[in-house]
Amino acid sequence: MKISVHTIRTTLFLVLLISVLGVGLGVARAASPTVSTDWAFPKQIGYGEVKKIAVMPKPQNVLLIDSRPYEGRFVRGYIPTAVNLPDSKFDAMAAEVLPKDKTSLLIFYCQGTECVLSHQSAFKAQKLGYTNVQVYTGGLPDWQKQGGITAVGVEYLRELMQKGEAYSLVDSRPHNKFVEGSIPTAISIPDSKFNERKGYLPQDKAAQLVFFCQGYDCVLSHQSAAKARKLGYNKVAVCEAGYPGWQKLYGAGGVISSAADDPSGEYPVDAFEKAIASGKHDLYLVDTRSEAEFKTGSVPGAVHINPDTLAERLDNLPRDKNVVFFCSTGSRAGESYYMAMDRFPKATNFHYLEAAVKFNGKNYIITPNK
Repeated sequence: MKISVHTIRTTLFLVLLISVLGVGLGVARAASPTVSTDWAFPKQIGYGEVKKIAVMPKPQNVLLIDSRPYEGRFVRGYIPTAVNLPDSKFDAMAAEVLPKDKTSLLIFYCQGTECVLSHQSAFKAQKLGYTNVQVYTGGLPDWQKQGGITAVGVEYLRELMQKGEAYSLVDSRPHNKFVEGSIPTAISIPDSKFNERKGYLPQDKAAQLVFFCQGYDCVLSHQSAAKARKLGYNKVAVCEAGYPGWQKLYGAGGVISSAADDPSGEYPVDAFEKAIASGKHDLYLVDTRSEAEFKTGSVPGAVHINPDTLAERLDNLPRDKNVVFFCSTGSRAGESYYMAMDRFPKATNFHYLEAAVKFNGKNYIITPNK
């Protein structure tokens, strides 16, 4: 049977078309999420755009900004090269953190599609006269889902040590620097000798690896982290503050055994669920979402106080019962908790729920944050 040239061309065209459409559909499935609600900032970007600027050395005239609370969120995981400017402290810290050049690209992010903090901060920056403002709507959850390497603070390293968590801490600086002084529990794998010393890494590719070097301008830890990811390690982080950051907070010796554990303020999710289900508890529940969100439904008995109005109402919160802040992602709840602790540093009755609380009328679902 003879096949015409026209048929061959048509077939090839269809194959090519299907191939192109398939690629396009694949990109669409992997695209970062956006939101179109009333509170959303109009200029939103995805993982691909952020990946280009979250690199070392840092691009000029670009600033990646994490709008979440510092203690409970930022230090435990953020997008590399980002600076922290909590939305609740925007007015107080903006002049110090934001660049003087109002044409600089500012990219805000927080805890995902239901987190309003980055959108609120973006609007505030725009009001200050910044002309190139965007929001990475997917935030840290999308960054991690897409395979981005996470950065952590030295405070988080100390927390891991105090709790006896399993991790491998790697000093990527030259070995002579390691000998002069390093962060406790670290092993020396200079980036220049990564390939010949990669056998020092744990065999378990799911092990937590944290790389550090000589501070925020040092690229060695970023390079080593990328190499570890190529080897198949899927839980890789960098501590950008590095050894200088550790020295600044904890001294050269970095003794951790004599340090008192820092209270995390997290309220156990299971205890929270049991208390709400029973209907018999003495918790003072504070829903920190927006007023519009609160009107769609909330936990029985909860009062509505979002971070924007919390400062003026802190003195009215009870001190004789446990106060638990909660929201749809945990970010605004954590922000509210740290605002309360700033006002009452010795208080022990303030807590927040490290969980996503979703509402549908009277029904609600509580999902602990991993």
